[in-house]
Amino acid sequence: MGRFKMKNYFGFILNLVIINIAFSQVPCILGDVYVGEAANKGDPEDYIEVYNGGSFECTLGGFQLDDSEDLEDFTFGDVILAPGDFWLGYEDDDDSFGSGLGGGGDIVVFADADGNMLTVTLEESIEIADGTELSQSYGSDGTGCYTLPTPGESNAECFEFIYGCTDPDASNYNADANLDDDSCEYPAASCILGDVYVGEAANKGDPEDYIEVYNGGSFECTLGGFQLDDSEDLEDFTFGDVILAPGDFWLGYEDDDDSFGSGLGGGGDIVVFADADGNMLTVTLEESIEIADGTELSQSYGSDGTGCYTLPTPGESNAECFEFIYGCTDPDASNYNADANLDDDSCEYLMPGDINADGEINVLDVVQLVGFILGTSNPSDTQIASGDLNGDGVLNVLDVVALVNIILDS
Repeated sequence: MGRFKMKNYFGFILNLVIINIAFSQVPCILGDVYVGEAANKGDPEDYIEVYNGGSFECTLGGFQLDDSEDLEDFTFGDVILAPGDFWLGYEDDDDSFGSGLGGGGDIVVFADADGNMLTVTLEESIEIADGTELSQSYGSDGTGCYTLPTPGESNAECFEFIYGCTDPDASNYNADANLDDDSCEYPAASCILGDVYVGEAANKGDPEDYIEVYNGGSFECTLGGFQLDDSEDLEDFTFGDVILAPGDFWLGYEDDDDSFGSGLGGGGDIVVFADADGNMLTVTLEESIEIADGTELSQSYGSDGTGCYTLPTPGESNAECFEFIYGCTDPDASNYNADANLDDDSCEYLMPGDINADGEINVLDVVQLVGFILGTSNPSDTQIASGDLNGDGVLNVLDVVALVNIILDS
């Protein structure tokens, strides 16, 4: 009987041990459990997924997560993970980590209760063409790659990037691309008449007549279908797909390839600039003017068609309206005005023989001419021209004889 009681006692103890073992949790083994996925989209969507890749159920109690080896952020309680199961924590949730996950070298440190660590490195967050923010998935050795996000589920395969233009509105849209590479090209919008306009024209005569079209708008556009003519018939020149950036110019010379053919006259002739719908802006050409230094002025215009004479600046920003200074521009004239830039036909010239420029030819001019010949005074260029009456290039007695004859004949 005592022996039977003893057997029952040991059996009871054995059952207690078996039950205790059955219901006590085995600590997880670092490496069997590891960070399987992480997403650094930004608070509050950052998440970390811990995966049990081992063969038995275990507890994460005492394990830690942090973004540094200080291990001060989050310590797991008695979290039980079956084989193939996941723990998923979102930043700042209850019973989760609080450190925001950065990119470009930031880390996630996963450590067991003894302080052994596994570290994974986070790259920059990437959003693909359909708007999905990729996550980063890892193996037990900490190596990883970008994947489609599968929080709390088996990881997707490493994502295959196809670079290209992902905007369907672009002319080079690539429907297969999943990551935009900034290569998109867009068909230019049609220019708006008034934003683009004739900014300058020159009617010097074939082949130097030119017309400049300026884009004063705020966006790049095409002149395709716009027209130029010297009448409203619009039969001269139609633009192809000419692209103008804001502030840019199109410049065409008469009879050049891809340019107008109508010669530009003056004194009321017009240049008609029309859009593809036939809406027109017209500028009026005045007569061509050549200033004193030989420059042929052009005519510059605003978007409303009003204009003025300017120094020519084809293909460049227009000069200011030209300020005319009228006067005698001939240096040989007695009333030459060095400041004048446009001759007003006012030039006056010394009479041959009027050496002293008093408006009369008399003995005083003979006296002065003789003085030049004898060397008692030096003549100016104008006086030489007035006194060289026989045109031989020198002042001598022959000029004196000619001058006396002029006086006697008057």
